[in-house]
Amino acid sequence: MSAPPKSDVQIITPDELAEADGFVFGFPTRFGMMAAQFKAFLDATGGLWRTQKLAGKPAGIFYSTGSQGGGQETTA
Repeated sequence: MSAPPKSDVQIITPDELAEADGFVFGFPTRFGMMAAQFKAFLDATGGLWRTQKLAGKPAGIFYSTGSQGGGQETTA
C-alpha cells in the first residue's frame, strides 16, 4: 500500500528471533490470509526451524480484520 515507513517502530529480522525468549506477532488479514509482508518474514525463518533454534520458545499470534467475516476464521 502507500503507508509511509515509521522510523520509531522497531523491526526485527528473522535471525534475531533466535535471541528472543519468545515472541508474539500481530498482523492484519488480507482476504483470508496473513499479510504478504508477514508471510515473507515467516518464510525467511525456515533455516531457524531446520536447525531447531526456535524449538521450545513460546509464541503467539493476533490478527485483525476490517469487517466481520473478513477472513480471520481462515487466517488462524
